[in-house]
Amino acid sequence: MITRRAALALAPALFAAPARAGAGEWRLSAPRPIAFAVYDRHGRVHDVGSFAGRPTLAHFWASWCVGCREEFAALEALQRDMRGEGLRIAAISIDRLGWPVIDRTVENLGLAEVELFHDLNREATLATGVDRLPTTIVLDPAGREVARALGAIDWDARVTREQLRVLIAPRG
Repeated sequence: MITRRAALALAPALFAAPARAGAGEWRLSAPRPIAFAVYDRHGRVHDVGSFAGRPTLAHFWASWCVGCREEFAALEALQRDMRGEGLRIAAISIDRLGWPVIDRTVENLGLAEVELFHDLNREATLATGVDRLPTTIVLDPAGREVARALGAIDWDARVTREQLRVLIAPRG
C-alpha cells in the first residue's frame, strides 16, 4: 500500500506525461465539491452523495463517440482489476435517445462491469463543465473532484493505473 507521503512525492512525475502518445490529458485539482445528478435505468436519481464512500470515476460518454467506445474494454478491465482497491466506475451516457441506445451500445461492446447511468437533458454535463467526450472525473470517497481526464485515456497502461492509485490513495 502506498503511503500518502509517497503518493504526493510521486504525483508530479506520474502526471508529467500522458499515459501514451496522443492520449487525453489529466487535469489535477485540489479536492473540491462538485454537484450533479444522473439517472439509473429505473429512473432513480443519483447525486454525488450516491457515489460517496469510495473513489469513483464518473466517465461521461456517448454511443456516437468513437473514442468512448474504443476505451470501454479497458475501462471494463480497470473496474475488474481495481474493484478490490475500492474503485467504482460510473459510466454516464449523454445520449439523447436514452436507454434503448445505451443498451444497444453496451450489448454490442459486451460491457458488464461498469455501472451505467444516463444524463437526462445533459444537466450533469453542464453542471460539471464537461465540454468534450470522453471526460472522466475522478471523485474521492467524499465525492469531491480531485482530477479529470479529458479525452481518451489508455486505461490498461501501467502508468495510468499508477496515476489512479495516487489519486485514490487515502488522504489524512
